[in-house]
Amino acid sequence: MTKPEISETTIHKGQWPTPDGELVAVAREWPSAEAARASFEARSGEGLVSFTAYEGIDHDGAFTYEQWTSEDAIRNLDGAPVYRLYRGNRGEGAPGCLVVVSVEFEGPDEQRQRDWIDLVFTALDSEPVRPEGGISGFFHVSTDGTRVLNYAEWTSAEAHLAALAAPGSDGVGTTGVWKKVQNYPGMTAGGSVKRYRPILSAVAA
Repeated sequence: MTKPEISETTIHKGQWPTPDGELVAVAREWPSAEAARASFEARSGEGLVSFTAYEGIDHDGAFTYEQWTSEDAIRNLDGAPVYRLYRGNRGEGAPGCLVVVSVEFEGPDEQRQRDWIDLVFTALDSEPVRPEGGISGFFHVSTDGTRVLNYAEWTSAEAHLAALAAPGSDGVGTTGVWKKVQNYPGMTAGGSVKRYRPILSAVAA
């Protein structure tokens, strides 16, 4: 994946992008997979590094994850939030499902975004055993200071659902630290958890 100029674009089907802290990301929701595909032509141009469209696995709608060289390069933002990668890790396994976790806060506060993400990593480290099927988690902070987005790869939607349903689990976690994550001061009820599969990727050549 090259970051600066885009001279041509290579289309791949079902390729998963690698979130990059040097790039800005745009996350958008669409009413259908067709709308997500059609949006690619409107977004393509100099500054676009990667574009991946996903369709909902157990719900209607679609999602796109775009990486751009800078905020100034973004075309047709249309009010979509812009994110920067803050923390993340990836383990072993082939992803079969993307889980998008979005969190919203009351008003802008950049430190609060990062503190909440750090608390999630503390909760993950407190787990005696990580849930089976979890591959990665890439936590992004919105540039307006109000949102967090976790781009999480799982081996399958079934693996993610099994982790949520595990005895004693509390949001893919069993320790008391997760209560602090879920009841963090300033969080609103506007967040969501949705599962997707990739249908189209475009990467700068």
